[in-house]
Amino acid sequence: MHARTITANIVPGRLDEALQIFRDEIHPMIEQQPGHISTNLFIDRDRNRAQTVTIWESRAAEQATSERSEYLSKVLGRLNGFLANRHVASWEVAGGSN
Repeated sequence: MHARTITANIVPGRLDEALQIFRDEIHPMIEQQPGHISTNLFIDRDRNRAQTVTIWESRAAEQATSERSEYLSKVLGRLNGFLANRHVASWEVAGGSN
């Protein structure tokens, strides 16, 4: 399995709006991607920060939805104006539980 993390600062005052877009538009889009296993969104309201962790069946599935893909470009484009200092990373899942 592989994971992708996206960590970003949220523009002050726009966190709730960004969360609504994530819930209504982005999360359903993520769930439709081949090889998707799970998605979690973490927020720190005090620091206006958010992080998503998506888990994929394989490295190939994760890479198919990388920043170079139309899918991730659409996701990040939809949040343009909400995110600052965005960092995207790819990881091999080495342990854990479901």
